[in-house]
Amino acid sequence: MSGLIPYVVLAVVILGFFAVCYAVFNKSESDNETNLEKDVSHKDVREQNVYEEETIHVTQKQPHDDVDVYAVEDEIITEQTLEIPVVDSSTEDTIALGESPDMMSATSQFEADATQMFGNESSEIAQPQGPSALEETRMFNADEINEHLGNIEEEVEPEVSGPWAQIAQEDKRVAMAVEPFVHAFGVVQNDTMHVVSEITRDALIALGITKGSEVNLLLQNIVIQEALMSMQKAYAGTPTPWMKTAALEAFLDVVQSPKSSTPYLVAFDALRVLPHLTLGHFQVMALTLLLQYSRNSNNYGRIHFQHYVEKYIEPFISDLPYDQSFYRQLDYLRCTQQEREPVSLTQLLGNSYPFVFNYRGFTKEELFRATDGRGVDPRFVVRSLNSNLYKLAVVDESLAPRFFREARISDAMVQRDLLALMKSKPTAFRGEEARQIMDDISPVLSDLASVYDASPMCSISLTLLGLYLGRAHVKATIGEEFDLSHWF
Repeated sequence: MSGLIPYVVLAVVILGFFAVCYAVFNKSESDNETNLEKDVSHKDVREQNVYEEETIHVTQKQPHDDVDVYAVEDEIITEQTLEIPVVDSSTEDTIALGESPDMMSATSQFEADATQMFGNESSEIAQPQGPSALEETRMFNADEINEHLGNIEEEVEPEVSGPWAQIAQEDKRVAMAVEPFVHAFGVVQNDTMHVVSEITRDALIALGITKGSEVNLLLQNIVIQEALMSMQKAYAGTPTPWMKTAALEAFLDVVQSPKSSTPYLVAFDALRVLPHLTLGHFQVMALTLLLQYSRNSNNYGRIHFQHYVEKYIEPFISDLPYDQSFYRQLDYLRCTQQEREPVSLTQLLGNSYPFVFNYRGFTKEELFRATDGRGVDPRFVVRSLNSNLYKLAVVDESLAPRFFREARISDAMVQRDLLALMKSKPTAFRGEEARQIMDDISPVLSDLASVYDASPMCSISLTLLGLYLGRAHVKATIGEEFDLSHWF
């Protein structure tokens, strides 16, 4: 019996162990169920809150008292909107002020800028490199000049204090500069001596020469001395203001331009041919320069074109030659060159001002449709020259960007539609109709067309020398300077 006691104790321990494990397991399961119930209850609460938050109550928004964002009224296009303002008959019954006298006076100050050489918009002026003949003589350094001349000939110039003494010194310098001319030609009449001294005095003043030593050093350069004598010879043979301007400008270019530059060579050639040129030669070159190599951006209407003819055409037709020998002389002197195909004046005007002569224009209704009813500022619309329609105040499509900028038209679609409208009615500018249009602008233009087409002018172009001399004559006649850097 005592042998069974250990087995009984072991069985009791095992049963007790299982009882404890069972109790612990049941307690853990009951706790899990309790926590699960709590989680479910919390989840229900959260879902209920979510649905409640998604319930949105929309209230009617009250409009702002000061600003109504949506209150935009489109302007209704009516017949009154399409009506063109009535303008005085002096403005040729245009729909706007594009060719009115007021616009003429407003744009008159830009006249010099409006008439420009072709190609100047994008060209860059190339500055010639190298020292000029004047720089080689070191004229602007009086100390070096006097030091150099002191080794050759000592010259003491007294101080001048009065106006008479200054005039005497100036006369002495002029006499020094004229002396080679007198020696070269021997007998010189008083009248010739007077005009030679006159242009020589102007040349010395333009160069800033104030001392006799500077004159001596100037004459030591054989090239400059030859140019000086050529200038004096040209003016002595034809003592006119236009010859004086051309000769003096060419001499100054020879002295002041670098020897490696094109203007230096062209100016020297100009001095050589000047004595052989007449007013008729100069007018041919000036007109060819103005008609073939330049245009006026203001020539979009009749009034502006009439002003252009008065200023740029009429001053150059008084001695226009009809004889073909004049043109052969220009070709021989290498001022002009012959072209294979002649170009009439009507073709030339059509190429220079295509919007003015090669298209009819548009109606006012078409203009308003192209601009979505807004129209164009009346100052930028003119009456067409070749129809009873209207046109924009621009002569060529290349000038359209500037036109749109000035007219404050920034919409690219409107710009495109306006250009398409300008080119919607092409026409041929030739024949009797073209002559009638030119006669309506000015009888001078029509007469010039007859001379131009019947003479060799229609089949010549200018060389660099011709461009140079034509520019000089334009400057001498109407006082305007043309930039030739695009060709030089």
